[in-house]
Amino acid sequence: MKKKPGEKIMIDDTRGTVEICSNEMLDWNSRAIPVARSKGGVKAVSHPYDNLIRTGFTAWPPPEIVQKLYKSRQSRAFEGKDLEIATSGLGYYCDLQSLHSEDAITWTVFGTIARAPQDILEPWLRDLFRLIDLPGAKTDNAEISLWRRIPHPDTLVSGGPEIDMGITTSNTVILCEAKWLSGIGAAQGKAKDKDQIQLRGEFLTKYGTVIFPDRPHKVVLGISLLPNAFKDTMPEGVSFRTTTWQHLGALPSHPLVDELARYSEWKTVNSKMTRKVNIY
Repeated sequence: MKKKPGEKIMIDDTRGTVEICSNEMLDWNSRAIPVARSKGGVKAVSHPYDNLIRTGFTAWPPPEIVQKLYKSRQSRAFEGKDLEIATSGLGYYCDLQSLHSEDAITWTVFGTIARAPQDILEPWLRDLFRLIDLPGAKTDNAEISLWRRIPHPDTLVSGGPEIDMGITTSNTVILCEAKWLSGIGAAQGKAKDKDQIQLRGEFLTKYGTVIFPDRPHKVVLGISLLPNAFKDTMPEGVSFRTTTWQHLGALPSHPLVDELARYSEWKTVNSKMTRKVNIY
């Protein structure tokens, strides 16, 4: 039976039995937060900050998050009380509020370690490079960037592909494409005959040696909730690797590994999926 707005629900939690309203849910730290449901059944929190790990950040929000707080056209997916909840946090709906948001999981795994000192970042990168089988990649002079754009590989104009995560070290450059449940974007490029993975590989093939002359290891990395979510369309000379958010979140050297595990499970369980996905 469908619950009426505001109706109390009793649920079992690690703290015991918890009473929440039908328009609330428990987050990964067992905190009750408002939640809206789209007409298609996708859950969205009322404020984007409720979809992001903020542990360890005293100056919030960081610039990477601010640039993602744009108004989304997806507010049309909500109506009635759900629209009211979805627009109550910021005064408008933002894509970061959706539990299907790829940017939210990108921040939660990569953004939380991007500002870590080298003595924390390097061990995590060693674990990552073992996970994706990059034995020759070094971890010194490491830097992680989020949501930077590169020149378009077909035209070299500004505003080319947005790189979800960029990882550079003394001898390695990795361009990452993040997905949750969505597929790879096709019909890309000047002639609309390429996909997202191919464009990133072509940028490294055409211009990687000039732009990154001291980094012989050039890699495109695809990350998704779903295994086998990517097709290898990589041009010669660039390595292609894939992994899942579950495996990334379980890397023991991440300083927030326990919270990442809770967040990943929470996001997976509360995502609307057409088939079962093993969390771990």
